[in-house]
Amino acid sequence: MRRSFSLNAVLVTVAALGALVLTVVHRSPAGLLTFQLDTREVRAAPGQTQVLRHDLSALKVFNLTLVRVKDRYVDPTRIDARKMLLGALDSVQFNIPEVIVEPDDGRREVAVRVNDKREVFSTADVDSPWRLVAKLKKIFRFVEVNMNPGADLAAVEYAAVNGMLGTLDPHSVLMNPEAARDMDVNTSGKFGGLGIVIRMVDRKLTVIRPMKGTPAWTRGIKAGDHIVKINDEPTDNLTSDEAVDRMRGEPKTPVTLWVARKGEAGLLQFDLIRDLIRLASVESKLLGKGVGYIRIKSFSSATAADTAAAMRELSAQGAATWILDLRWNPGGLLEQSIQVSDLFVDTGAVVTTVSTRKREVHDASRGLGDTGSSVAVLVNSGSASASEIVAGALKNLDRAVIIGNRTFGKGSVQELFDNQDGSKLKLTVAQYLTPGDRSIQSVGIVPDVQLAPMMVPAKTGTPGDRVRLLPPSRSYGEKDLDAHLTSTYAKDGDKPAHELAYVYERPAAKVTTAPADGSSDEALDEEPPDDDEIREDFEMRFARDLLAANPTAQRPALVKAARKLLDRVRAEEEKKLVDQVSKLAVDWSAPPADASAGARLTARLDTAPLGAIRAGDTVTLTGTVKNEGTAPAFRVHARVQTDDGVFEDTELLFGKIAPGETRTFEAKLVVPKDSVDRLDRLGLEVREAKNAPATVIPATLRIEARPRPVFAYAYHLVDAGNGDGLVQRREKYKLRLTIKNSGQGTAAETTALLRNASGDGVVIDKSRFELGELAPGQSRTVEFPFAVTPRLDGEEMAVEVLMYDGVLGTQASEKLRFPVRPAVAVEAQRGVVEVRARATTLRAGASADSTPIGTAAAKARFTSLGVAAGWVKVDLGEGRFGFAPAGEVGKTGGAATSAWTPTWHSTPPALTVQQRGLETTAATYTVGGSVVDDTHVEDVYIYVSNSSAKIDGRKVFYRSNRGGKNDKQLDFQADVPLWPGSNQIMVVARENTDVRAVRMMYVYREATKTAAVSP
Repeated sequence: MRRSFSLNAVLVTVAALGALVLTVVHRSPAGLLTFQLDTREVRAAPGQTQVLRHDLSALKVFNLTLVRVKDRYVDPTRIDARKMLLGALDSVQFNIPEVIVEPDDGRREVAVRVNDKREVFSTADVDSPWRLVAKLKKIFRFVEVNMNPGADLAAVEYAAVNGMLGTLDPHSVLMNPEAARDMDVNTSGKFGGLGIVIRMVDRKLTVIRPMKGTPAWTRGIKAGDHIVKINDEPTDNLTSDEAVDRMRGEPKTPVTLWVARKGEAGLLQFDLIRDLIRLASVESKLLGKGVGYIRIKSFSSATAADTAAAMRELSAQGAATWILDLRWNPGGLLEQSIQVSDLFVDTGAVVTTVSTRKREVHDASRGLGDTGSSVAVLVNSGSASASEIVAGALKNLDRAVIIGNRTFGKGSVQELFDNQDGSKLKLTVAQYLTPGDRSIQSVGIVPDVQLAPMMVPAKTGTPGDRVRLLPPSRSYGEKDLDAHLTSTYAKDGDKPAHELAYVYERPAAKVTTAPADGSSDEALDEEPPDDDEIREDFEMRFARDLLAANPTAQRPALVKAARKLLDRVRAEEEKKLVDQVSKLAVDWSAPPADASAGARLTARLDTAPLGAIRAGDTVTLTGTVKNEGTAPAFRVHARVQTDDGVFEDTELLFGKIAPGETRTFEAKLVVPKDSVDRLDRLGLEVREAKNAPATVIPATLRIEARPRPVFAYAYHLVDAGNGDGLVQRREKYKLRLTIKNSGQGTAAETTALLRNASGDGVVIDKSRFELGELAPGQSRTVEFPFAVTPRLDGEEMAVEVLMYDGVLGTQASEKLRFPVRPAVAVEAQRGVVEVRARATTLRAGASADSTPIGTAAAKARFTSLGVAAGWVKVDLGEGRFGFAPAGEVGKTGGAATSAWTPTWHSTPPALTVQQRGLETTAATYTVGGSVVDDTHVEDVYIYVSNSSAKIDGRKVFYRSNRGGKNDKQLDFQADVPLWPGSNQIMVVARENTDVRAVRMMYVYREATKTAAVSP
């Protein structure tokens, strides 16, 4: 099932650079050249040039990175020069379309093709970092010579560095200068805020709550308020992060919020002064029975002090035992995790940091807290890094019982290094060890009491009614990341002392924080809470009851005592489960003690409607199980097995089945509207209380994609100030945007946005247009009014246009950059001018580098509005004007026709892919087709991905149109490799760097027979 949720954005700034280094867990940082197709590729369009050309073959950043890796990397045994070379080249080929790399492990060589040139390089001698550099220099000389001119060669080197680092671990990355600057801004320089928790609700910037004691609290901002404007900028198109950025600033600086409030006729104005805001990382509550509850959301600079203060406050209220909730805590500052541990232990090593240079032991300190009361620590898969240090210390020092689920398993330390070019290296330099020299790396902290939530819906008639009695078949933790580190100190043999499944009860939803899409919350333990209210859940109640009945400071005693509570709670949850399942007309009774094991099951899965299922339709999965044995089957339960996340883990309940009896169970699911063509094999994992064998007949499901819209667009910066069409400060403009659907499918919910990319230098008056349906061939025009203020930094004004279909996910975007120019005097001069002997280009402003907006044919006549140095300002109709070169038009008589052809700035090519079925038993699949464009076809290339085989975006084909017979058409055919299971094939055709078309489908490769027997 697909879910969408948004996390709160908090209007605070914390000096969290240390926390970032210690705890950030991600596949690739924002702004980096990541392994995603929707990133901007590093290659420039033909004909574009750079002012300064990066010396790619010098490999300055690569060399420096390699030196630091050799000197500081936590595990030198992972430094494999040949593997690093191939990783670097693979990253380069992913990011540069015209490069494709073909390694040959048998011959220990690699073939590199750039456009139509190919050269083979031996890798047999790449046995050290220095020979790696020498080989890569040679390869990059070949790449640089044969690439089209205008490539961003620095970005090529950054891609190579990240490919090389990717062979080490998932947390060592290079941030390019832009990403590094963004990180610096986010972690320093803006320390003032207002103290508001906000979220987008129904596309309105909504106050979830003001934080006590902050400027927002003091001036009367209330939960539920809608922030309509920040200073002069409307918020209707801002994301939560963008709104946070607008409201942050230097302390003691002013900001004005315009707020809509229920019951108030007009907007309320709040003039606020930014102040230093400290994010409270600790929340607490007395749960009753003398149990104090403390939730730590992250480890920031005051976490330990705040935890100690919470303990004192709760003690005064009668707390004598403690629950420490570290669920969804991603970590933070090492020193704070040590100090929090010190509040509960007074002897032993809390954590040990081990690098190639030294071993540093952090011992507990005496007399800092409560070391004699019962303690329980709640953890889950979202508990990482510093939170794992605390949980590991309290567990391994036998101080606290650990309750919940296995933690994430991030036991490494990263350090930041600055480069002269502005980039930053984040390198893994050490690992953590919990007491007893036990690493958490990739194994996490195993709970003493493992709790597993189960969900039973009240009914099963709609797609939202999902059964879930089993944990997800796929997990996500450190061990699931590519190239994750392993530690010789890690021990993966730990098992929970106790396990308990319980029936999950959804908390009552709050109206002010409901999801904008109206979706129900079925997150269970898979997503963090989205507000700061403390609401008791099953884990908290279980821990409370355990501690209240067992006032002991020793973990072994608590673990042993848990059995009695578990026996009682297990019986209660068992009865609850049986009762709830019975409401679905399923007998979930347990088998009697003397039940025989003579059941034998046949299971079948059917889908409806028959034939291809169109994306967006509802599918009914019907499971049918027959007991062909001699004894009853009990608690028969099936789960769908497939590599399609829409259907994977769908559970079907059959319960008790008598000999000869057949039972069915249905589940309804909605195929997402943006699904692509694919064929799914749906198997069943069948379970029965006495482990009866089951023969399974799987189903095949064919999904048919909806025709996609394609957005072409043209833009015109209309000067509403001095009329010279150029950008100056203190002027107003309108960005006129025309959007055309050039695809075959209707865009159901078309939205056009203009985003400010110039900080305080631009104020947008209206930034969002909801255009509704846009049929194939249909176009719409909108105008975004905005002003350029004196606060614009630099000599460039930048805005970003974005258009998207909210249903199918199709989008197009571009960051538009306009140089700031001195004003050009336009002398009024009315009359009629005629284009001379040949067509001329019309521009938005009186400058040769102004945006071309159209073409006027020879003899076309226009009303002249004025003249500027070398330019004639002409009336284009509809309140628009343009500039024609003075030498290409002349005065004439007669009437103006204003006939001209607008320039489309983005017209994606038409990509046709011949589909030869969606399943095969062969190891390859032929993909063929044609690309046609009205201006130019640059190239076509193909990626293949297969999650089961861990193939992620492997480029398998590239064809350039360089030197082709037809510059506007390119035919192609490729035999692409397949792996068993579902293979995602992505075909990309480009007109230039920014304009491209994408076609995606899945092809299923059969590996073995699909009929199966479940034991």
